[in-house]
Amino acid sequence: MAKRKKKPRSFITIITLVIIIISIFTITTTVDSFSLLSKSNKRINILIFGIDATQSSQSKGTRSDTIMLLNMGVSGKDPILISIPRDTRVEIPGRKYPEKINHAHAYGGIELLIDTVEGFLDIPIHYYARINYKAVEELVNALGGIEIDVPMDMKYTDAFDNPPLQIDIKKGLQTLNGRDSLHFLRFRSGYANQDLGRIDAQQQFANAIIKKVKSPTIIFKAPKLTTIFYSNIDTNIPKTRMLYLGIGSILGTQQELTKMTLPGSPAMIKGVSYYVADDKELQHMKENYLTPRKSVETSKIEVLNGCGINGVATKFAASLEASDLHVSSIGNYERKDVLQSFIEHSPQSKKAAKKIAKILNIKELIEAEGKYEDIDIKIVIGKDLGDQ
Repeated sequence: MAKRKKKPRSFITIITLVIIIISIFTITTTVDSFSLLSKSNKRINILIFGIDATQSSQSKGTRSDTIMLLNMGVSGKDPILISIPRDTRVEIPGRKYPEKINHAHAYGGIELLIDTVEGFLDIPIHYYARINYKAVEELVNALGGIEIDVPMDMKYTDAFDNPPLQIDIKKGLQTLNGRDSLHFLRFRSGYANQDLGRIDAQQQFANAIIKKVKSPTIIFKAPKLTTIFYSNIDTNIPKTRMLYLGIGSILGTQQELTKMTLPGSPAMIKGVSYYVADDKELQHMKENYLTPRKSVETSKIEVLNGCGINGVATKFAASLEASDLHVSSIGNYERKDVLQSFIEHSPQSKKAAKKIAKILNIKELIEAEGKYEDIDIKIVIGKDLGDQ
């Protein structure tokens, strides 16, 4: 008797919907459920995932396949999309030993998956979106196809899939329709690192989608896209006050979608293949990307003399104070021969640092890694400003 081939897990991509999700949040920030968030300068976390099932059976007992976290400001600003490999080793509430994160949905549905992600990343999940196959095909077709530079010949057949799966996409730049886009995103057997290679394909697909929706004509397709969104997704994102011009709204803000993958590496543990997060890099990601952004008013600012001219730090600190900004400390930099003034800042204080740079006419900004318990923005005055 022939051995039945193992059915590849259904890949339910969510990249196609990210722009629409951002659009919805961009135009619904006046909804009551967002009011407390906006007042407290928090960021919204949306868990977006697909499962090994059709929409009619999206319930417990099915494993989540693709898992992503969309993190952004309450007005849709600074969106970050984090891919979480499905084999990531995590603690699942109620389970005795660590398991793969995609098991959580099978054990306890949406609620347990949310609890697992919240515990793993130390953040609250405000909303979720669970997606099926049909959304991908319909959205890509509604957009008129997506231009993709396919990295290799993609050929794969699974007669046991329902319906039978037959992937046959040639290498090279081409416009993929909805069906071929889904095949492009499901394919993984040809990548050396499989799941991580497929995540790279997701990000390539995301760039293609973003390029497509930047077309001015996209606003005329917004009604159809939002209809597809709610017809194919199980979500608790509120429909209240969702406007047809949502996509035009996000395009108008020209937001850049930052994409990253959970830091870690594959590992075999007791004969089981996992993706194990790098604890140090994960902590860095939590502190620098998943926490609320800081405004100029809330950032802790330090001004340092880097040119050796007496009174320079005090002078520029006073200039900031005159602009109603609070300087936490002043002092001397480790060097006295700095030629060009610069600003070091934490990722959370990037926008605040840009505002200060404009006030002081400083051109060089450096996003520094590490913990920022005492200072968020460090301003080093060089000879270019000290001699003025």
